[in-house]
Amino acid sequence: MSKMDNDHMLIEEAEQLFEAGDVDRLKQILAPLVEKNIPAAIRLNASFYSAGTPAEECDLLFVEGMFRAAELGDQKAKYQVGMFYDLGLYGIPQDKVLASQIFKELAQDGHPHCMWIYATELIWGKGSFPIATENGLRLLCSAAEAGSAEACMTIADFHDQGKFGFEKNIKLRDEYRKWAVQFDETVYDPYN
Repeated sequence: MSKMDNDHMLIEEAEQLFEAGDVDRLKQILAPLVEKNIPAAIRLNASFYSAGTPAEECDLLFVEGMFRAAELGDQKAKYQVGMFYDLGLYGIPQDKVLASQIFKELAQDGHPHCMWIYATELIWGKGSFPIATENGLRLLCSAAEAGSAEACMTIADFHDQGKFGFEKNIKLRDEYRKWAVQFDETVYDPYN
């Protein structure tokens, strides 16, 4: 097994430990990976803190870790940085143009949620990019195929209303709604 494969397996284990809340084992696994500048390890490490750490310090560590992991190529961290700029979070000045550029780059790398974000900017022309409806619709369909629950819900809405050349079809609307929930059970479903 190569070092890269071993690092990948350790990151998968660390993500499971993070979800389970096993901080002690998580720290043991992450420490050497952070030393090696493994982007996903840096992202995970920035997402938990020792008890009693002041909130301001937690925020600073989180932001610094996300920027560092993003610079090293971690898609999840890069998405988070895009959200910092999109919403103006953690003292980061709001910059919708920069956020749109980050989401576009992630969309081009196949990030399903960012594919949906970029597709909606192209479809409606609301954002940093000029309207390009046909390209946006193609990207929207690709986002749904890639697992974006929001893309599925958007297509469901288009089928509900017969918009953008999508057939007005309640059965297809409900199929896309079903897929959306399979991808993300927390997705907002306006038809429930």
